[in-house]
Parts: sequence; structure tokens; C-alpha cells
Amino acid sequence: MSQRQRWAAYAVAGLATTAGVLAVGPGEAQPVKPLPRPSLNLYGTTGLIDMPSAEAQPDGQIAISYSQFGPTARRNFTFQILPRVSGTLRYSSIEDWGQGDDPEYSLYDRSFDIQFQLLDEDRTGWRPAMALGLRDFLGTGVYSSEYLVASKTVAKDFTLTAGIGWGRLSGLAMTENPFCSVSSSMCDRDNDYGEGGKPAFGSYFHGEDIGFFGGVEWRATDKFTLKAEYSPDTYSREQKSSASDFERNSPFNFGAEYRWFEGVTFGAYYMYGSTVGFNIALSGNPNKPLTPQDLGAGPLPVNARAPGAPTGTGWAANPAARDQLATALAEVLKSEGIRLEEFASDGRTAQVVIENRRYNQPPKAIGRTARVLAAGMPASVETFKVTLLNDNLETSTITIPRRAIETEVDTPNAGEKMWESVTIEGAEPSLGPDAWRRDAYPEFSWTLVPAPYLYLLTPDDPIRLGINIEAGGTVEFAPGLSVTGLLSQPIFNAPTNPEPSESVLPPVRSDTPFYYANWTPKLTQLSVDYLFKLNENTYGRVSAGQLERMFGGVGGEVLWKPADQSWGLGLDLNYVAQRDYYSPFGFGYYDYQVATGQASFYWDTGYYGLEAEIDAGRYLAGDWGGSFRLTRRFANGWAVGAYFTLTDVTAEEFGEGSFDKGVTIEIPFRWTVPFETKSRNSVSLTSISRDGGARLDLTNRLYPIVRDYDRGHLKQNWGSFWQ
Repeated sequence: MSQRQRWAAYAVAGLATTAGVLAVGPGEAQPVKPLPRPSLNLYGTTGLIDMPSAEAQPDGQIAISYSQFGPTARRNFTFQILPRVSGTLRYSSIEDWGQGDDPEYSLYDRSFDIQFQLLDEDRTGWRPAMALGLRDFLGTGVYSSEYLVASKTVAKDFTLTAGIGWGRLSGLAMTENPFCSVSSSMCDRDNDYGEGGKPAFGSYFHGEDIGFFGGVEWRATDKFTLKAEYSPDTYSREQKSSASDFERNSPFNFGAEYRWFEGVTFGAYYMYGSTVGFNIALSGNPNKPLTPQDLGAGPLPVNARAPGAPTGTGWAANPAARDQLATALAEVLKSEGIRLEEFASDGRTAQVVIENRRYNQPPKAIGRTARVLAAGMPASVETFKVTLLNDNLETSTITIPRRAIETEVDTPNAGEKMWESVTIEGAEPSLGPDAWRRDAYPEFSWTLVPAPYLYLLTPDDPIRLGINIEAGGTVEFAPGLSVTGLLSQPIFNAPTNPEPSESVLPPVRSDTPFYYANWTPKLTQLSVDYLFKLNENTYGRVSAGQLERMFGGVGGEVLWKPADQSWGLGLDLNYVAQRDYYSPFGFGYYDYQVATGQASFYWDTGYYGLEAEIDAGRYLAGDWGGSFRLTRRFANGWAVGAYFTLTDVTAEEFGEGSFDKGVTIEIPFRWTVPFETKSRNSVSLTSISRDGGARLDLTNRLYPIVRDYDRGHLKQNWGSFWQ
């Protein structure tokens, strides 16, 4: 170790000691002011400049950032998965990386990070925050490193960070890897992960040496922050090519950041003694809407039935009286954004089937319906049964004692008391042949929404973000029976003249750019669908036509999902052919047909909104295997998930990435606008250039239709019942 390296190590190690000394001072404990949200580094993770820190973002925080210095550009997506676990998906480009005989070859690399917070900081004592992290643990090894880091806030506005690192973070080789004394194999580290995409357990915390890093962050004002750090990363590979003009002249980095407002931060930096860099970070939290939430018009008041009110039930046996009452109820519910589909009553119980057309949270529609029934039903009715309809499927039935509504409204803990009063069960397929039904078939509805898309690592286009406008129309001919058409018009960054796939597998997804290319409108769906219930717990679907952008054919699905349990089972089977990309109804270009389908297990864990899905079966390229998906869902409709699929396609056949994996995001429009709406948009951060593990992209899978209407999901949002 050189004298300069030794002094740098002493300085870094001293940061933690200084943090402890300054944090435990004499005198009485003073109230602790909450710290601002931690800043992000150039890797998109919580940290200093190029180095990580041990701080954690607020639970659920989402950040998208772009950073660049010298030849390196990074596009980062970071999610605070749980209070102590964060993950980052990164897409990097490095100019003049060099490969073979081409010194100007540019590298495009995808990597994943994960960080675990081991200790929370004790703001009034000596204990720092401490975290363990793995950087690029599923990539190709370009940024492969592991670290243990501690951070401590001192003197109110200063945060000191110190850590030890392996892999790239041991570039200056400050001391021997302590794990080498446990096993000599720990001294060997292979950073060449081939096609990447697979865990490299033989490399984690391996290597002959470890390095030290650290730095300081000073929050000069609420918006302005200064940073300085010591980095052991030598960036040797970035300087290897003869075409590279990047030089690492110093291990020290300096920077300044300005938080324009809570969700937008700009940073400028002087990097490694030779170049300048910048960072732009956009951040938000699903639990904090962008706009003030306008709850709209208040609900109807609840007035208890007058003592001695007539309780005769003769009206229920009179079809004319029943129909008149149902028509009046339908008009009132319509003004609440709720459509009445069916109504039946025996004089003691009133049953309604409703479709919530406005509210993002189903319990709010239930509560509004219960208030309307309380105001409009004759005094003889003691019980309300509200069945929720979604996409023409009867999901769950909520039984509500009328007396509970009358006695618990406007009382303390009214929501909790109401939850204890109701029962939830799977809905029957129909209220019976004598029920009143809305007579409105055939019926036409339409949608017009922006549809952003992102695809990565295609042969001729390493990264592309585009936007389409999607116009959809549906004609319902009977309950559950419909014809749906969807047109997609590119309006921004459509591919032009894409190159054909070089995949050794059928190009079921690697030719995707052809289906987005040019500026002509695309018929992405034209299908006949029939959705139905077999019994109170079992759902079914049959579909035929152009099922999605790339495939047409026939298929069916069955789902068993009781409303009072947290898990369900599904099975879908399809026979499809690959569509021509240049013709809305042609199938001749590829002449490819396949039988595909999966058996599925769905489970709502009840832990921080985490839901798991396991699928197993045959995929579009004819490969056999299974998929695992883990999604965190928030009460307001936000969802962030990650998935991977392993099939009998080898890593070499699959190509870069080794197997299919990615991240999905669902954003409810309600989060961005001040009025009630059920609309939402989805974005996939994943490569769609690979063919192994590909699955049909259907818009009406059964589980997403019924998911939000079981006991667990209704309880999660039950606080909106009285709103």
C-alpha cells in the first residue's frame, strides 16, 4: 500500500469514529428535526457521488435518474421495495469501450443492484446507519462490486459515510480480503459473467483485496447540498481502449446538488480529477399524490328509519313496484358514478349488482351504494347485499346490516366498526331469473389514452422510449359477451427500418420493433371475448381473434379464487399464430403456430402489499418452464413488480441476459390528477428483444380483473367506505 493510499484509508476510517464522537455530546437530548429525503448518487442509489451510503429512501419511494460523466451514461430506476430493502435497475452506455479490433465499440449494459439496511441510525446516540449492498449482481459484471457501509449525521447538517468494498470498489487494493483467511477460494474473483443475467455466487465478496471509500455531505440549505468523496474505483476498463480519452487522475470527487422541489434534483460534479459530470433525478412516492386530492361531492346523509315506519313486504311481490324502485335507484347511483346492473328483493333483503365506473377504491363505491340504499329502500329491508361487477364479472358480495349503517355513521372508529359488521363472500353468477336487469344491449364504450413504451437491447436500437396514442372501442352484446378493438397510433420516436432478428428461436418477441415501426396506425387487438362465472368461486374466459399486437388465435382461461382467501389457482390454454407486422389480418409471413398456456398460482402475502405469482407451462417459442413474479401493490393503485422466467432455452440460445426478466410499473391516473378516475397506465422496464420465456400479452386475464375485490384487498382500502 502506498503512503497516499494509507493516508486515504486512515481518513476514511476516521469518518466513522468522528461521527460517533460528534453524535454523543454532553447536555440534555434535544428534539431531533427530521432529515430531508436522502440524495441519490450517479448509480441511482442512495449515496454520495459515485459511492453508496447507508441511508434508506422513504418506504415505497421511486426514482428515475440520468447521469453522465466522461464516456459513461447511466439510466437508473430505483425502488424502495421495503423499509429496509431497495433495488435498482440500470441501463448504462460506455463509449469507446473497445472490443476486438474496434477500439470505438460502445458498450450497452444492463445491471441490477440490491441494498439491505442492517441498522437504522440513532439520531440522538452513537449508532450509525449500516447497510450491505450488491452492485451489478445480475449483470455482466461490468460494475460488479459488494460493500458494507455506515453513515452518521453529525452537527445537524453533515452526514459522514465510510465503507469497505469488494470488486470494483477494491480497485486501489488497500488491504487483504479478510475472507481469504477463511478459504483460499475467496481470493479468486471472475468478473466475466458471459451473457450475464445470472447470479454470480462464485464472485460475491471474492478477490484478493478490499478497498475503503467514504465522504461527507453538507446540506448547506434546504435545497443546496455540497458533497465530497474518496473512491477506490480505478475505472481501468474504461481507459483500456486506444480510442478512450478518459483519464482517472485522482480518487477524489466533488459535487453540488440543487433540489428544485421535492421531486426534482439537479447535480454537477468534478470527477476523478479530469472531467465534469451531471445528474438529473426525478422522484415520487405512491403514498404522496402529485396533486391535492379533491374528494368531490359528499355522500348522501344517512337517516335512521323513523320509529313505527311501515314494515310490510308486499311491495316486493309487485313487479311494477320493484321495477319502479330499481329505476329510481339506478338514476341516483348514476349520479354517484355507479351503474346499477341488477336488483332483487324479498322485502327483507335488497340485492344489487353494481359497476363502479368512477372510484379508484372499491370500498368507496360500496359505501356510496349503501347510503343510497339506506335512503331509498322501504323500512322493511334489514339487509343490503352489494355485488361488485368488474369487466362484466360478478366478483364479491358484501352483506351489510342496515342497522349498522344507521348506528355507526359519524361515530368514532366508524370504519373499523363497519368492517366488523359486514360479511364478504364470492358472488353468485346471477341474482336469478326474476331480478330486474339493466336493458341496454348492445352497448358501445370507448377509450383514448397515451401509451408509453420502452424496449431495450434490440439488435439495431439499444434503447428506445416511444409514445403511442391508443384508441379502443368495445361493443357489449350481452352480459360478458363483447367485441373489442384497439388501434395504436405512434406519435413519438417510432422505429424506422429495424433490422430482422438474429435469434436462433422463433422470433416471437425479437421482431417486436417491426410491430412498432413507422407512423401508420396499428390494429393491436380485435377480439371476441366471453367472460362468465361457473359458480361463486370460479371464473371463466373464452377469446378469439387478434389477441395482441403480435399474435392471433383462440384461447380460454379458468380461475378459482374464493373471495375469503388470499390465494387462487388459474389455467389458460391458447392456440395462436404469429401475425404479419405489415398487415392487420395476415398470418403468412412467419407461418408460425404454437399451442401455449400456463398453470398459475396467485398469493397475496399480506405483508406490505406484496403479491406473488408462479406460472408453469409452455411459452410462445415452444419452450417449457416457469415464471415467478413479485409485486408490491399500494392502496391507491400503484404497483411495482419484478419477474423472471426460466425455461429449457439455454443461456446461449436466449442471448444477452441469459433468461427473461424485468420490472413492471402501474401508475393510477388518480395519483396525478385531483379528481376520481379508475384509469391507469403500465410501463415495462424489460428487454422485449428476446424470445425465450415469452408469454401472450392479453388485456383481460382473469386474476387482475378479480384481484382487488377479495377480503384482503377490500380491507386494505376500507377506510374509504364512509367517504
